[in-house]
Amino acid sequence: KYPMLSLGNTYSEEELLEFDNRIKKIITNEQVQYACELKFDGVAIGITYRDGKIFQAVTRGDGLKGDDVTANIKTIKSLPFHLQNKSDVAYPAEFEVRGEVIMPRKVFNRINEERVDIGEAPFANPRNCAAGTVKMQDSSEVAKRSLDCFLYAYYGPNVFNTHESSLNAMSEW
Repeated sequence: KYPMLSLGNTYSEEELLEFDNRIKKIITNEQVQYACELKFDGVAIGITYRDGKIFQAVTRGDGLKGDDVTANIKTIKSLPFHLQNKSDVAYPAEFEVRGEVIMPRKVFNRINEERVDIGEAPFANPRNCAAGTVKMQDSSEVAKRSLDCFLYAYYGPNVFNTHESSLNAMSEW
Protein backbone atom coordinates (compact mmCIF):
# COMPACT_ATOMS: atom_id res chain seq x y z
CA LYS A 1 0.00 0.00 0.00
CA TYR A 2 2.93 2.33 0.81
CA PRO A 3 6.19 1.94 -1.18
CA MET A 4 9.04 0.68 0.99
CA LEU A 5 12.03 2.62 -0.25
CA SER A 6 15.64 2.38 0.90
CA LEU A 7 17.02 4.95 3.30
CA GLY A 8 19.69 7.33 2.03
CA ASN A 9 23.03 7.44 3.82
CA THR A 10 24.65 10.63 5.06
CA TYR A 11 28.22 10.68 6.29
CA SER A 12 29.08 14.30 7.05
CA GLU A 13 27.69 17.47 8.56
CA GLU A 14 27.73 19.04 5.09
CA GLU A 15 25.46 16.28 3.74
CA LEU A 16 23.08 16.77 6.68
CA LEU A 17 22.88 20.50 5.95
CA GLU A 18 22.21 19.79 2.25
CA PHE A 19 19.41 17.40 3.27
CA ASP A 20 17.94 20.05 5.59
CA ASN A 21 17.96 22.62 2.78
CA ARG A 22 16.19 20.21 0.39
CA ILE A 23 13.49 19.51 3.00
CA LYS A 24 12.95 23.20 3.72
CA LYS A 25 12.42 23.85 0.00
CA ILE A 26 9.65 21.23 -0.03
CA ILE A 27 8.04 22.12 3.32
CA THR A 28 7.91 25.90 3.13
CA ASN A 29 5.07 26.88 5.47
CA GLU A 30 5.82 24.64 8.43
CA GLN A 31 8.50 24.35 11.06
CA VAL A 32 10.75 21.35 10.40
CA GLN A 33 11.66 19.04 13.26
CA TYR A 34 13.80 15.92 13.10
CA ALA A 35 13.79 12.70 15.07
CA CYS A 36 17.13 10.95 15.40
CA GLU A 37 16.97 7.22 15.87
CA LEU A 38 19.36 4.31 15.97
CA LYS A 39 19.90 2.48 12.70
CA PHE A 40 19.58 -1.28 12.95
CA ASP A 41 21.11 -3.43 10.24
CA GLY A 42 18.32 -5.91 9.81
CA VAL A 43 15.65 -6.91 7.34
CA ALA A 44 13.13 -4.21 6.45
CA ILE A 45 9.57 -5.26 7.27
CA GLY A 46 6.13 -3.76 6.76
CA ILE A 47 3.45 -5.12 9.09
CA THR A 48 -0.20 -4.36 8.44
CA TYR A 49 -2.59 -4.44 11.38
CA ARG A 50 -6.28 -4.81 10.62
CA ASP A 51 -8.85 -4.48 13.41
CA GLY A 52 -6.04 -4.61 15.97
CA LYS A 53 -4.50 -7.88 14.73
CA ILE A 54 -1.50 -8.66 12.55
CA PHE A 55 -2.95 -9.12 9.08
CA GLN A 56 0.13 -9.31 6.86
CA ALA A 57 3.90 -8.85 7.03
CA VAL A 58 6.01 -8.27 3.92
CA THR A 59 9.69 -7.75 3.18
CA ARG A 60 10.94 -4.79 1.11
CA GLY A 61 11.41 -6.79 -2.09
CA ASP A 62 11.74 -4.29 -4.91
CA GLY A 63 10.10 -1.51 -2.88
CA LEU A 64 6.67 -2.06 -4.41
CA LYS A 65 6.20 -5.80 -3.90
CA GLY A 66 7.89 -8.00 -1.30
CA ASP A 67 7.60 -11.49 0.08
CA ASP A 68 4.73 -12.35 2.41
CA VAL A 69 6.39 -13.56 5.63
CA THR A 70 3.40 -13.20 7.96
CA ALA A 71 3.64 -16.66 9.56
CA ASN A 72 7.33 -16.17 10.33
CA ILE A 73 6.88 -12.66 11.73
CA LYS A 74 4.27 -14.03 14.13
CA THR A 75 7.07 -16.02 15.82
CA ILE A 76 8.71 -12.80 17.09
CA LYS A 77 7.82 -12.66 20.78
CA SER A 78 8.39 -8.90 21.18
CA LEU A 79 5.81 -8.14 18.49
CA PRO A 80 2.17 -7.86 19.62
CA PHE A 81 -0.33 -9.98 17.69
CA HIS A 82 -3.32 -8.19 19.23
CA LEU A 83 -3.29 -4.47 20.02
CA GLN A 84 -4.83 -2.74 23.01
CA ASN A 85 -6.24 0.79 22.95
CA LYS A 86 -4.40 2.22 25.95
CA SER A 87 -3.43 5.44 24.17
CA ASP A 88 -5.29 8.76 23.93
CA VAL A 89 -5.41 7.96 20.21
CA ALA A 90 -7.23 4.75 19.30
CA TYR A 91 -5.54 2.61 16.68
CA PRO A 92 -7.10 2.88 13.22
CA ALA A 93 -9.02 0.01 11.66
CA GLU A 94 -6.05 -0.55 9.34
CA PHE A 95 -2.50 0.78 9.37
CA GLU A 96 1.05 -0.34 8.74
CA VAL A 97 4.16 -0.21 10.89
CA ARG A 98 7.67 -0.36 9.49
CA GLY A 99 10.71 -1.73 11.16
CA GLU A 100 13.73 -3.96 11.06
CA VAL A 101 13.78 -7.64 11.90
CA ILE A 102 17.03 -8.30 13.68
CA MET A 103 18.92 -11.22 15.13
CA PRO A 104 20.48 -10.39 18.49
CA ARG A 105 24.25 -11.04 18.57
CA LYS A 106 23.84 -13.55 21.44
CA VAL A 107 21.42 -15.64 19.35
CA PHE A 108 23.65 -15.35 16.27
CA ASN A 109 26.66 -16.61 18.25
CA ARG A 110 24.64 -19.54 19.66
CA ILE A 111 23.44 -20.57 16.19
CA ASN A 112 26.96 -20.40 14.79
CA GLU A 113 28.35 -22.49 17.66
CA GLU A 114 25.68 -25.11 16.98
CA ARG A 115 26.51 -25.08 13.25
CA VAL A 116 30.23 -25.52 13.87
CA ASP A 117 29.53 -28.36 16.34
CA ILE A 118 27.71 -30.32 13.62
CA GLY A 119 30.29 -29.55 10.94
CA GLU A 120 28.41 -26.82 9.09
CA ALA A 121 29.87 -23.47 8.10
CA PRO A 122 28.93 -20.55 10.37
CA PHE A 123 26.79 -17.72 9.04
CA ALA A 124 28.67 -14.59 7.95
CA ASN A 125 26.73 -12.01 9.97
CA PRO A 126 23.49 -11.49 11.93
CA ARG A 127 21.82 -9.43 9.18
CA ASN A 128 22.16 -12.14 6.54
CA CYS A 129 21.15 -14.80 9.03
CA ALA A 130 18.02 -12.81 9.93
CA ALA A 131 17.20 -12.30 6.23
CA GLY A 132 17.47 -16.02 5.52
CA THR A 133 15.50 -16.89 8.63
CA VAL A 134 12.59 -14.56 7.76
CA LYS A 135 12.17 -16.36 4.44
CA MET A 136 12.34 -19.94 5.75
CA GLN A 137 9.43 -22.24 4.90
CA ASP A 138 9.06 -23.76 8.38
CA SER A 139 7.81 -21.27 11.01
CA SER A 140 8.69 -23.66 13.83
CA GLU A 141 12.35 -23.44 12.74
CA VAL A 142 12.06 -19.64 12.55
CA ALA A 143 10.75 -19.57 16.12
CA LYS A 144 13.87 -21.40 17.34
CA ARG A 145 16.05 -18.57 16.00
CA SER A 146 14.61 -15.95 18.38
CA LEU A 147 14.35 -13.04 15.98
CA ASP A 148 13.49 -9.60 17.32
CA CYS A 149 11.97 -6.52 15.74
CA PHE A 150 12.53 -2.78 16.10
CA LEU A 151 9.60 -0.71 14.82
CA TYR A 152 10.22 2.87 13.76
CA ALA A 153 7.42 4.21 11.56
CA TYR A 154 3.64 4.46 11.29
CA TYR A 155 1.80 4.53 7.93
CA GLY A 156 -1.94 5.04 7.97
CA PRO A 157 -4.63 7.63 8.54
CA ASN A 158 -3.00 10.94 9.46
CA VAL A 159 -4.02 11.19 13.12
CA PHE A 160 -0.67 12.37 14.52
CA ASN A 161 0.95 15.80 14.60
CA THR A 162 4.49 14.45 14.93
CA HIS A 163 6.50 11.32 14.30
CA GLU A 164 7.22 11.16 18.02
CA SER A 165 3.51 11.15 18.88
CA SER A 166 2.93 8.23 16.46
CA LEU A 167 5.74 6.26 18.12
CA ASN A 168 4.32 6.99 21.58
CA ALA A 169 0.83 5.86 20.55
CA MET A 170 2.14 2.69 18.91
CA SER A 171 4.04 1.89 22.09
CA GLU A 172 0.79 2.18 24.06
CA TRP A 173 -1.15 0.05 21.58
